[in-house]
Amino acid sequence: MTARVSLLSQDWLKFSSYKEQALGLSLGLLSSENHDLSYSLSWRTLSDPSQMSSRTVRRQLGHSLVSAGIVLPWGNGSSNMVSYLPERFFLGGNSSPICSVGGPTSVLGFKTRGLGPAEPRRTIREISQSESSDTTHEMDYVGGDLAVTAFADLSFDLPLKVLRDSGIHGHAFACTGSLNKLTENAYRDLSFQKFRESFRSSTGIGIILPTKLFRMEVNYCYILKQQEHDRGKTGLQFSFSPPW
Repeated sequence: MTARVSLLSQDWLKFSSYKEQALGLSLGLLSSENHDLSYSLSWRTLSDPSQMSSRTVRRQLGHSLVSAGIVLPWGNGSSNMVSYLPERFFLGGNSSPICSVGGPTSVLGFKTRGLGPAEPRRTIREISQSESSDTTHEMDYVGGDLAVTAFADLSFDLPLKVLRDSGIHGHAFACTGSLNKLTENAYRDLSFQKFRESFRSSTGIGIILPTKLFRMEVNYCYILKQQEHDRGKTGLQFSFSPPW
């Protein structure tokens, strides 16, 4: 039997107005060449030092003891449950449900956590002697329970031999993604038409530089479709992913 203690700290203030810290204990029960059986327990804390978070984020701030992750809740009343923020899907140029570092499975052209359900943050209203004005109109990206992504890629050799010998090549791509909320009975409002309209898409062309440690892409992305609060932008984007 093996034991491992871990401390995870992630800062999502810029995108979702919360910081996550988890102190975990993992006990390895059985281990083979290809499989491991272990039990994990974590003391997780969500905090918002800015005190500007949206209502969804504020509802989940504080401490919790986590011994398992719920992928799909079952049972009476499960459709009314709120999914936990760190366990939701988030999409964007540098993250995806499959590849945490980004890369081919990401929705290129969008920033980190740059698409999907979003809520307005708290608004500070400064009242002076003569006027009052809103000082912020930023959004919190709160993720979703159903994520779908698709990516098509056509690779081609570059004209210079030295680039071909190094494995550096070009590619043209198209990608699309959708992120929707299902919990708290939100699935009832998700018709097929709304699901179809929730897809964002982009296309572009780029250069791929493979190394032994990572695969780097320099892409020119063109946004074909995005929604009002998405953070997509036509232009150059750099992304990294594990080597193929």
